[in-house]
Amino acid sequence: MTARVTVIIPTYRRPHMLARAIRSVLRQTYSDLVVCVYDNASSDETESVVDALRAEDARIQYQRHGENIGSFANFVHGMERVATDFFSFLSDDDVIFPNFLATAVKELERNPDAMMFAGSTLELSEDGTLQYAPVALWPREGRYDPPEGAQRMLGNRHPTWTSILFRRDVIKHIGLLDSGVGAPSDLDYELQVAAHFPIILSFTPCAAYVRHAQAGSQREDTSVVVGYERIAEKFGADSSLMPKFRAAMASAIERQRQVKLAEIAVKSVVHGDDAVAREALSLLREHRTPLGSVLGIALSITMKFPFARGLLAVAESLRMQMRASKAARMSVKTSGHDKLQTDLFDLTRR
Repeated sequence: MTARVTVIIPTYRRPHMLARAIRSVLRQTYSDLVVCVYDNASSDETESVVDALRAEDARIQYQRHGENIGSFANFVHGMERVATDFFSFLSDDDVIFPNFLATAVKELERNPDAMMFAGSTLELSEDGTLQYAPVALWPREGRYDPPEGAQRMLGNRHPTWTSILFRRDVIKHIGLLDSGVGAPSDLDYELQVAAHFPIILSFTPCAAYVRHAQAGSQREDTSVVVGYERIAEKFGADSSLMPKFRAAMASAIERQRQVKLAEIAVKSVVHGDDAVAREALSLLREHRTPLGSVLGIALSITMKFPFARGLLAVAESLRMQMRASKAARMSVKTSGHDKLQTDLFDLTRR
């Protein structure tokens, strides 16, 4: 049977996590798939781990680059080679849940003009505690016609693409990931799709990623905000969109850029990365916003006194706990079962 879904797994030096990610794909209730692993020239046992899995399941394909081409280029490399009707991205340290692809394919077949399905990706700590679930904060599940889907993604609520299935035709219309955006290229791509095409959103938990010390999302510097500027510019220049929507999106993305800078500044002070914090504050002050002025004064004082830094760390911890509690409440409410955290923790460890 010809595969209809490609799951792209870029990888670099995480053989055991990679094995877990691959097994989560092989456990799918939807079987018409191919797993394409693109190894960024790992110098460890990655290839032998994949070979052992390939001996058990012929749906796994493996390519090892001769040299490390970088994480972004590796994602694009996989995207360029999609030959199936649908495709998804899976980082080597994440997992998808057994019914994800079956649910996604069914919904996209019911909505032939929709270019992506987004389920709920649950962000877990290493001990299995649910920390965030952006999709659970949306007002409803179902179909979102443009431009509503794009508008709902702002404010750090865009679906984590671990549980997104794209229709291959989206590449014809939107193109590949934008190298000029860099780190937030996932946000950019989702916004572009949702601004131009219908999307389908589901509260069903479809994937998880576990925050750990090696995860790239654990520490961010100010380089990430250049991507937000690029996204805002793209919306402002897109003549295919209504002028009012273009202007609103560009303005909203700029506000999100400022919030991201504030977040980076606070977290950097908590972690003792004062140089990064000062750079983030400098960029905030360039726009002479009240947020930049107030935060600049507060963090400048905090960096001078260890006691104040400790209080900030406590406040940030409480903020994250409150966010996690809200995510847990909303996820249990929308997914409809009360043992969500335990069940998901078990799934990520299989």
